[in-house]
Amino acid sequence: MKALSWTVKFLTAVLFLAVCLIPVQGHSADFILKVANWFPVTHKQNILLENWGKEIEKKTNGRVKVNYYSGGTLVPAAQSYDAVTKGISDVGNHVLGYTVGKFPLTEVIDLPHGYPNNTCPTALANAFYNKFKPKEFDDVKVLWFHAQAPGIIHTKSKPITKLEDLKGMKIRTYGSNAKLMGLLGGTPVAMPMGDVYDALSRGVAEGVMAAYEALEGFRIGEQVKYTTENFGTSYTATFAVVMNKKKWNSLPPDIQKIIDDMSPQYIEKYAAMWDEIEKQGKEYVIKRGNKINSLSKEEEARWIEKAQPLFTEYVAKMKEKGLPGEEALKFVRDYLKPFRK
Repeated sequence: MKALSWTVKFLTAVLFLAVCLIPVQGHSADFILKVANWFPVTHKQNILLENWGKEIEKKTNGRVKVNYYSGGTLVPAAQSYDAVTKGISDVGNHVLGYTVGKFPLTEVIDLPHGYPNNTCPTALANAFYNKFKPKEFDDVKVLWFHAQAPGIIHTKSKPITKLEDLKGMKIRTYGSNAKLMGLLGGTPVAMPMGDVYDALSRGVAEGVMAAYEALEGFRIGEQVKYTTENFGTSYTATFAVVMNKKKWNSLPPDIQKIIDDMSPQYIEKYAAMWDEIEKQGKEYVIKRGNKINSLSKEEEARWIEKAQPLFTEYVAKMKEKGLPGEEALKFVRDYLKPFRK
């Protein structure tokens, strides 16, 4: 019996040791999120959304794993929203102007209102959604909106100081800004921002409508030499960070709450990011020796007058669709008034 007892003890010890020596496997995530972004890897737009994913992983203690795809490796810019609705990606960062007509009511934000600073477009975009809750976003879970700093004109071979200087010039635009450029006398050339550098280098475009940040973030400053600060008709580009609705509904309430609690923080972070990169972009082209021109008050008034048909057309189109276009336009204009003081 003693021998048997020692045998049992020995085998127990061996089994215990064997269990202890088995490699401990890492905790596997309960949920996987595929997050797609089309901005270049080094762009702060890209870095900020990637950080959002890392923060979710940390706050959920690894229950959520984020697979992040930057630089358009999973989805190109123009398809980023549709890719979310189809489940190709779970989260995407979509610029609304790349899909003209898909978000009719919200497109009022992108019109050339003459944005007065770098952060108010982001604040406005989120306030607009909270006010109107447009049905055009019903097929996704909206996380937050953000919007670029004021978009103005940058040219390659000659300065623009008056409307006549723009006549016939091929200027890269997007969305409703193609119509604006036509009203100002230029020839709009529509393309995603990622294609602008090559278009300028090959002469397909002679200039671009964009915020200062794009001159550094997309290296466009290497191609342009002049900037016209037409702030009276400056526009913004509205972005929506959205999640696939089926994926959202598959998440438990506690994880949904973590994500919902984070979203307002990222509205603020994106507004601060736009302000930072806009200032850096302007400093970048100044150091390169680019010449910056400001319009006279009289000339700026001419540009503003030229842009007015865009607002009239917007209201008329929304009326045809049964959407509150007049109310939406008034909301945007009233919202911007305090920022102009």
